[in-house]
Amino acid sequence: MSIIDRHILVRFTANFVVLFTLLFVFAIVIDVISALDSFVEAGRRQVGEEAGFLRMFGAVTMLTIDFQSPRFFQFYAYLHGLVAIGAMGFTLAQMHRHRELVALLAAGLSMHRIAMPFVVGVFALSLLQLVNQEVFLPRVAPLLLRDHDHIGKRRLESFAVPPTADGGRSIFQSPSFDPKAEELSTVTILERDDRLRTTRRVTADIARWVDPGDGETGWALTGGEAITLGRPGERGGRAPLEFYPSDLTPRMLLVDRYGQFAAMLSLRQIAEMLATLDVNDRADRDMLRRYRYSRFAVVLVNVLVMWLALPTFLARQPTNLMTCALLCAIIAIPTMIGAALFMILELPGIVPAVGAFLPVIVLIPVVLAQWTYVKT
Repeated sequence: MSIIDRHILVRFTANFVVLFTLLFVFAIVIDVISALDSFVEAGRRQVGEEAGFLRMFGAVTMLTIDFQSPRFFQFYAYLHGLVAIGAMGFTLAQMHRHRELVALLAAGLSMHRIAMPFVVGVFALSLLQLVNQEVFLPRVAPLLLRDHDHIGKRRLESFAVPPTADGGRSIFQSPSFDPKAEELSTVTILERDDRLRTTRRVTADIARWVDPGDGETGWALTGGEAITLGRPGERGGRAPLEFYPSDLTPRMLLVDRYGQFAAMLSLRQIAEMLATLDVNDRADRDMLRRYRYSRFAVVLVNVLVMWLALPTFLARQPTNLMTCALLCAIIAIPTMIGAALFMILELPGIVPAVGAFLPVIVLIPVVLAQWTYVKT
């Protein structure tokens, strides 16, 4: 790597950090202002109604940090590509202002050579997003599902589980599921045969998820009872039951409850869910596959959009930077949004793997055609 490559990469990285920090802080300020009453009310619950101003201010500040800090990883996942485009624009604008581009061109460097550090930079940032998606987002995902009514709480509220099938065609239903304790209360399980007729009904006061890691997964039952339904002319029977094997995990219940939770899963977690879903759950399987393939398609889309936006600022002579910025925004923002939508939306007649990479397939010839006409 030459000195000029390091110079451009360092400046690009610094601009990315500054721009990303400003946008993240701005988003936090807007959210806190719009929900200030909720933060103040949560602060009062924590320190009491008689607390002084400084104590209340400290409580609200800590609640804001607790509520907003997990969103840093989600913010990076959504906006790192666009922020990288903005950092490229600021970097080249600074180089235009100081006539550095003129000096580089006079030294014999081509436009393609000057563009390479930006492409390498956005590729590295996209790889960092893969690490973020695999390591950090799955850990903070439950905290990201909190709304302003749950400020200061470290756990999700319990919710009712509607009739939900597992991989063995059994139907689970419960009026309350505690995501933190991974417990179902007053659970009812209906076992069905190949013709989807109920053959056994299992009830329990509490069902707690058990995953030994090397054994059979399922729900440990407290007060469990199994009622076998006899065929016509036969008598059924009752028997106590302490464990019910199943592949319906608490993670799957959260995905069914909160659709955006699936986007925060790691590749390993998605693979586990795909292995446990029933073959009839085609919509859920396609959704998870799109999320899996889009992780890698995003890296290519970010690189291609960077190539697409670079010519708006790369010019052989000083130019109007406001016009360059406007043209760059017109190109980059709709392209990024459109690519993201195409990667996660269901496209009739197109398999998830092709649908996720469809924006890449479309962008490659556009980028090649554009750079063919770049004067260097």
